[in-house]
Amino acid sequence: MHTLLVNRTDPADITLLKTDAAPVHAGEVRMSIDSFAITANNVTYMVFGDQIGYWHYFNPQAYGYGEDHQGRMPVWGFATVTESKCDDVPVGTEVYGFLPIADEIVVKPGKITPQGFQDVADHRAPLHPVYNGYSYTAADPSYTVQKALQPVLRPLFMTSFLIDDFLASEKFFGAERVILTSASSKTALGTAYCLKQRGDVEVVGLTSKGNKAFVESTGYYDSVATYDMIEGLDRAASVIVDMAGNGALLTRLYAHLRDNVKYGCAVGKSHYQGDAAPKPDEGAPMKMFFAPDYAKSRIAEWGGAAFASKLAERWIPFLGDAAEWMTVGEPAGVEAMLTTYKDLLNGKTDPTQAALFTLKT
Repeated sequence: MHTLLVNRTDPADITLLKTDAAPVHAGEVRMSIDSFAITANNVTYMVFGDQIGYWHYFNPQAYGYGEDHQGRMPVWGFATVTESKCDDVPVGTEVYGFLPIADEIVVKPGKITPQGFQDVADHRAPLHPVYNGYSYTAADPSYTVQKALQPVLRPLFMTSFLIDDFLASEKFFGAERVILTSASSKTALGTAYCLKQRGDVEVVGLTSKGNKAFVESTGYYDSVATYDMIEGLDRAASVIVDMAGNGALLTRLYAHLRDNVKYGCAVGKSHYQGDAAPKPDEGAPMKMFFAPDYAKSRIAEWGGAAFASKLAERWIPFLGDAAEWMTVGEPAGVEAMLTTYKDLLNGKTDPTQAALFTLKT
């Protein structure tokens, strides 16, 4: 088996490890990892890996290898069951879900339904169920539409959908405008799409000069400004939705908007080496938005079927729209994956291009 190990305190320090395949015990299945996406969201997983627990899902020590300082960055992708000792999950079953960067994984299916199962392995049992679930692609018609875009956009759009719902449920904290940083990021684009469809507030994107034309071309924002234009923004009552975790940028926004910041929603940390979020003298401070907990509360309130229906109402149209501006290449190998990984750490990505990867040879 091949897998990528990451230094938990220095994401640039990586090791591609070859190890013996794990045995499959009673009740378990081996899944070949067919393809997965790597986005800025995965960098956020690493930054908050200890705080929220992302490192624990595929902790290499739980599988018998790796040093104490090493972890496996979670990604989203597709896998196929190649060996099964679980009667309810036969060989050939294709799933979508949370995966390590590897060519295979052994999981223990439990809580099995017609739609999928949870990995109930001992080391994952205490972790958040949203990330332990694997859905059968054959049971979800959305996988037949733009399948290649699913690992790239679906987990991010879930967060976008939930941010939109959260802000609307709070009546946007009395603000008349939502400002999204890193406006070209996939989570920001999904959030802007949902907000624009709702039509309750002005939607403003902040982005780099190089991405401004692209961000404007999506039509998701009412206006787009570059980072050097922050001090020229009008001081309307605003919610800030921050995707990058760039402390210097947030400090400038707070210094300019002052008490007109009615809520600060911290979503991502793709700017992983940047300063911490400011503690402003004026304006509402940044608060972390943890999408899985908010999803869990909405599912409890609405019911699983209603939640899925509401999500699909936004997701399916967005997926079709995104296919107009995003191109996803065929699954690429190790070298291309490592290049993309390093580009993400350095903030060098093209928002119109995405790729799937595989460690299978």
